[in-house]
Amino acid sequence: MNAATRNRLILGVVLAVAGAILAYNMFFALTPPRHADHDHAIAKLDAGGFLWVEAAGGDRRNLVGVPEKVLVLHWFDPLSVDLSEQAAAAKFAAGLANDPMVDFLFIAQAPSWDGVKATAASAGIPEDLLYLDLNSKTGDLCGVRRIPETLVYDPQGFMAHQARGPVAWNSPSIMAQINRARGGVDEIH
Repeated sequence: MNAATRNRLILGVVLAVAGAILAYNMFFALTPPRHADHDHAIAKLDAGGFLWVEAAGGDRRNLVGVPEKVLVLHWFDPLSVDLSEQAAAAKFAAGLANDPMVDFLFIAQAPSWDGVKATAASAGIPEDLLYLDLNSKTGDLCGVRRIPETLVYDPQGFMAHQARGPVAWNSPSIMAQINRARGGVDEIH
């Protein structure tokens, strides 16, 4: 093999590797767009991309896609001194546990799992509903601004309700929002 052929081969391999790295990074950098006013969370989950949260069991879950059921995402701070909000949310979620059309996720915003599982257990949050948003990365991409924050999506992935701050979990209004979401909502404009 002469020097010119070898140099072309090396250049081709370098360009192919660079292209693969660029394509990989572009693919995993995708996130669904937020509403144009940037004042609320992602309006439609089925807009492509990735929003990863880590399950208590170690697996990751991508929140993007058509949920095919009502999806309730409750972000919370596991280092909070007052766990009454999380305890009330856990009690509410327990009432929905046998409903096949509702998926309720508790998403802790923390730098690691240290203490998260113990805090969640003391609030009554089942470990199978517990996820970690490492360093608030997914929450920031979703548009979560104030912890606690609760997002309700309809079965097609359209945002049906957003509650910034504590929710009155014993009030019929949150259940009304979930029931409204069951039937589907129009895209937020």
